[in-house]
Amino acid sequence: MIKNEVGEVRPGQLITTFGPGAIMDAVKDSLVVLDISYWRNNLDDIEDERLGAFLKKDKFKKIPTKGFRDLPAIPFPNYHVCSNPNCRRLFDIRENFDIENYLKHGPICMECSKGREYPFKAYPARFIISCDLGNHLDDFPWHWWIHKKSGKLDCKSKLKLSSSGNNSGLSSIVVSCETCGEWNHMGGGMQRENFADYPQRCEGNHPHLLNKKESCDGGIVPLQRGASNVYFPVLRSAISIPVETKNTKRVEDVKFNIFSEIEDKLDSHVEDFGRQALGLYYNRNKNTFIGIESAEEFASAWDEYKHNKNNHINIQNYNEIKEMEYDVLTDINKAISDDKIFKAKEVAVPTDLKKYFSRIVKAHRLKEILVLLGFSRNDSPEPEARDPRDIVKLGDNQTNWLPAVEILGEGIFIEFNRETINQWLDENSKLKDQSYKYNKLYNQYIFKKGWTEQTQKDAIYVMLHTFSHLLMKQFSLQCGYSSSAIKERIYYSESMAGLLIYTGSTDQEGSLGGLVEMGEVTNLRKAIIEALDEARFCSNDPSCSTQIPSEDNYINGVSCFACTMLPETACEVGNMLLDRSLVVETMGSKYNPYFKGLY
Repeated sequence: MIKNEVGEVRPGQLITTFGPGAIMDAVKDSLVVLDISYWRNNLDDIEDERLGAFLKKDKFKKIPTKGFRDLPAIPFPNYHVCSNPNCRRLFDIRENFDIENYLKHGPICMECSKGREYPFKAYPARFIISCDLGNHLDDFPWHWWIHKKSGKLDCKSKLKLSSSGNNSGLSSIVVSCETCGEWNHMGGGMQRENFADYPQRCEGNHPHLLNKKESCDGGIVPLQRGASNVYFPVLRSAISIPVETKNTKRVEDVKFNIFSEIEDKLDSHVEDFGRQALGLYYNRNKNTFIGIESAEEFASAWDEYKHNKNNHINIQNYNEIKEMEYDVLTDINKAISDDKIFKAKEVAVPTDLKKYFSRIVKAHRLKEILVLLGFSRNDSPEPEARDPRDIVKLGDNQTNWLPAVEILGEGIFIEFNRETINQWLDENSKLKDQSYKYNKLYNQYIFKKGWTEQTQKDAIYVMLHTFSHLLMKQFSLQCGYSSSAIKERIYYSESMAGLLIYTGSTDQEGSLGGLVEMGEVTNLRKAIIEALDEARFCSNDPSCSTQIPSEDNYINGVSCFACTMLPETACEVGNMLLDRSLVVETMGSKYNPYFKGLY
């Protein structure tokens, strides 16, 4: 029996790197995972009321990890190249496609493999095209590229792709037509201006929708198959923190899970029998509902569930989700300690740090819900918006769910002293001008991008963000996690000033505890002081210390990869809005930093 598996990928990668619409290099071929509308309907649910209210979805579905829960995928690009050096045929794999041969051998050249016990394998073509609107993806127009000079566009081409070996550049790759003898090299194949005379606009192809086409007026953007700008996932996340509810002390997410599972069955009884049916159902299943003591409480909890479902929390701004998290992180007594979801302990702020911080919380257990909303191509998507522009959304108008993963881990939350922040701003007149400049540049940046939603990004945000990066770098050195494994969550508004540094894994039951140990007073003080001391000088000084924020350097002040920048997976704004002169004194400091006197 032939197994229909052609590759493996971790659940977390299907959210961040290889989601529907992305090109994934599998064992024998490159694939595109199909849209969620093609997935089987046997995936486990993930409930998060706040994130669901923001994204207007009823629930989220876990990425399958085992059993008969494989995800559907198709080969892409369609054009492949024969590995036989005497053949090197360039062909569309859909021609004379044989599914049994494909599952057994992978893509093969049907022309030179006839009669061979071990057929010649074929490899996916290196070049593809997208549209300048950032939505569609298609095969490279090989026939046009070869014949555009001669105009023989109706030639029934038999194509061949080979290398001249003259140099290591793209110009050494030659594609030719064996039918008419025309040829062209790929030296200009990645330059958009060379497609100005392409007779067709973008054909609106979506590989993840089984190559379904839609009307599109976009121009052609040539790409290489493995380029990083082929796919940008649109992600939204929330820290799942259980809180005490009015009718029960159970975890809110668990309550909604239980009621949503029985809703269809229960509704039919309620219409006929009302409260009596609710009581009967509770008496039969009372052991399921932990914390509910009577049928009356059960009926009240059911009413609350229906009310919240029909009158969903109206969250318009992503920052509202952060405000809910911040409210609990600054008062952990509001949270229910649950070893599987959230377990935290506030530690005393050392005397010498009280001027700068008002609260330190060690989160021994955290759960982050990471949801894939859709994707974009060519350029990064709009952050934080509920309904980002110019992205390809997953599912259709009737789809009430999105794919997600639960990331279990640990973290440290630090709340900054708002009085000290205000005093710091009042004592530095030049800092107020710099703060205005940061906010203005960021607004100009999002306007140029065509984005619509944003939060304030002034000097206070930049200071919080820079300190977060410095501390993350120090943590990675001291607790063993790589810098790409640690993430940040910046909480900033008129009512918030804090940061959460955390790590986690989708493939294990949490992390190893090394990060939360850094929250111990002696460890944290040492890490903070060493991080600040290291930040005073950069190996790129004086160039780094004299840098001023502008659109050309991603609105960064005194900052570079040698001192403050991290892998982009670790940063919530893509290594923008960093300036260590706001945190410590540097060679070109023009104002007092926030942590003056500590290091």
